[in-house]
Amino acid sequence: MQSGNLLEDPFDTYDQTGSVPPFWTENPGDIDGYWVVTRYADMRAVLRDSESFSSVNASIPHMPMEHPMLPTETDPPTVNKYRGILLPCMTPDKIDPMEMRMREVSSGLIGSFQGRGWCDVVEDFARIYPISIFVDFFGLPPGRSEEFREHAHTFLHEVPKRREEWAAIRAIVYEQLALKRTQPQDDLLSSIANGNVDGELIDLQDATNLASTVFLGGLDTLPSNFAWSISFLANHPEARRRIVDDPSVIPDAVEEFLRYFSVANPVRRAIRDVEVGGSLIRENDRVFVAISIGDRDPGEFGDAESVRFDRGTNRHLAFGAGPHRCLGSHLARHELRVALQEWHAQIPDYRPADNAQLSYHGGVLAMDALPITWDI
Repeated sequence: MQSGNLLEDPFDTYDQTGSVPPFWTENPGDIDGYWVVTRYADMRAVLRDSESFSSVNASIPHMPMEHPMLPTETDPPTVNKYRGILLPCMTPDKIDPMEMRMREVSSGLIGSFQGRGWCDVVEDFARIYPISIFVDFFGLPPGRSEEFREHAHTFLHEVPKRREEWAAIRAIVYEQLALKRTQPQDDLLSSIANGNVDGELIDLQDATNLASTVFLGGLDTLPSNFAWSISFLANHPEARRRIVDDPSVIPDAVEEFLRYFSVANPVRRAIRDVEVGGSLIRENDRVFVAISIGDRDPGEFGDAESVRFDRGTNRHLAFGAGPHRCLGSHLARHELRVALQEWHAQIPDYRPADNAQLSYHGGVLAMDALPITWDI
């Protein structure tokens, strides 16, 4: 599976693969090959089986770093200890009061370009909106939000620079954690800085690895999913009109866009020989869990190749499954709902810009740019 710059729509490429039995692939940019799992049932089995599959030393391409990404690069029971620090901050009781701020930020951004009749959805909105919310929630100085965003974007999309960007992110976060250990505030960084592991105050280096990972997780997947959603609506006016005429459908639309445009594909490493979908995966083989494909598996989803706001039960894996299921799912859903509501209240009719040349990134499947236009 590709990463880096892509000229073709990665979802179109993945659709050509389809939901098939696990298969082995070679990667010339990696130390070895790896398995690709594309069927929904196989993916769910891998993600939930922490006795057979590990998140430690599982990266594709293989690039071990001095300081692990916590809790991502840990396994049970350790992962549960770190998640226990984060979980109280991710509940609806903590997230829902942020809605006013979400509306203020999204409405202000949209209003800044609504009158000119065009924008780049990615650059003018999708990359700015979530970080503007996240810096307040996380407890980072808002004046440095652009600096943080650039570090995250480079880390996630330029693999050769990953080690140096991880060091830069950790340096920023360490400084803030040290401050909040002595001067705690009502934010996520303060909770991490003063969290407990096994009944003792978390080590500051572990806290830095944990907070840095959360920082990255909050800044990339949501912009990608929002851009794919707007791209679909720009090209399907009947679906866009339904959202404009009946905003109550937006929560279901969010779930369907999360399914249809699942942008994150986790990786695992087998820690024993195990059979998945009829294939024998050997100990230390790595596995690419292609949720971008499996969430379109016709064996799990009726009319899987179509976007349907009336799907009802929607057991997509956009947020993963098992012990590493995304803790930020409620925040992401809430941000996406508000953004789609505010967007279509101010810009109800729009279309792709003429002669727009789109390019994409692998890894977290993202658009580099999405130019659209509308009549004033």
